[in-house]
Amino acid sequence: MAKTILVAGSLHYDVVVDAPRMPHLDETLPGKSVRYVIGGKGRNQAVAAARNGATTFMAGRIGDDTIGKTIKTDLIAQGVDASLMQFGEGQASGMSVAIVTPAGDYGAVVVSGSNLDFDPAMVELPDDTGFLLLQNEVTDEANIGMARKAHEAGVTVIFNAAPARQMAPELVGLVDILIVNRGEGEVLSGQRIEDVKDGMNAIGFLCGQIPKAIITLGGEGVVHMRAGGRAEHQAPFRADVVSAHGAGDFFIGALANRLASGSEFEAAIHYAQAAAAIYVSTEIDKRSGIRPVHIRARLGED
Repeated sequence: MAKTILVAGSLHYDVVVDAPRMPHLDETLPGKSVRYVIGGKGRNQAVAAARNGATTFMAGRIGDDTIGKTIKTDLIAQGVDASLMQFGEGQASGMSVAIVTPAGDYGAVVVSGSNLDFDPAMVELPDDTGFLLLQNEVTDEANIGMARKAHEAGVTVIFNAAPARQMAPELVGLVDILIVNRGEGEVLSGQRIEDVKDGMNAIGFLCGQIPKAIITLGGEGVVHMRAGGRAEHQAPFRADVVSAHGAGDFFIGALANRLASGSEFEAAIHYAQAAAAIYVSTEIDKRSGIRPVHIRARLGED
C-alpha cells in the first residue's frame, strides 16, 4: 500500500521571461516572450508527486489576494489535496521572476510574501503519511517544526536544501534524505563541486550528518550515498534540453512517489532521473502531460 506524501513549503506566482541570455549588471535586455506560471518549490514538488500517482497533500501559506486564490485552485486542479493550506489575511502571496535562455539556463528572484509566515503548529499530519518534503523557501523555524512532527510520527523527512543556505543545526538530526544540486552541495559541504569526482568527495561529508544524500549534477547525472556505505554515481539519461527550469522539483516529486510506493532508494533515483530527462526535453506547455507511463517507457519497462 503506497504511503501518502505531505509537502510543506512555498507557493508562488511565477513570471517567466524568455531572453537571449542573462543580462549583465545594469543592463536592460529585450526579452522574447513572457509566461505566467504557478510555482514555488513546494507547489512544484507536490504537483510532481501527484502527477506521478501519489496521494499528495500541500501545506503552505498564501495571501487572501487574487494570486492566492489562483494558487489554491491550481493545486486542486493538479490533483493535490489543498485542505491544509493556510490563508494570511491582508497578506500578499509569494511570487518570483525567472529568466530562461535558449540554452535552457535560468535564474530567478523570489519574493516570499506570505510563505514566510507559514505556521507548522497549524498542520496536522494526514493519515498514512509516509514522507514529508521540505525546502528552503520557508523559514528554518517552519522546517524544524514540520520535521519534528514528522520525526515523532515515524515519517521519513526529505529535505531539498534549496535555495542554498546553511542548514540549521536543529534540522540536521531530523532529516532522513538530503537532496541538493552542486551549488547547494558546496554551501553545505564547504567543498568545491565542479565534476563527478568532486561530488563523490562532497557527499561523503554530507552523509557524515544525514543518513542518505543525493547531489544532482545536471548533465553529469547524480551522486548518491547511504551513511556507512560508499558514494555511487549514476549517469544521466540522454536529453535534448528545452529548459531545465523546474527539473529539480520534478526529480524530487518523482523520487518521493517511488519511495512512497515502496521502491528502494537507488531504484527510486533511477526512476526520478528518467522523469527529469523527459521533463527537460518536453516543450514547456506540454509538461503537464508527463505521466508515469512515459517514464516507465524511458526506463524500458513497457
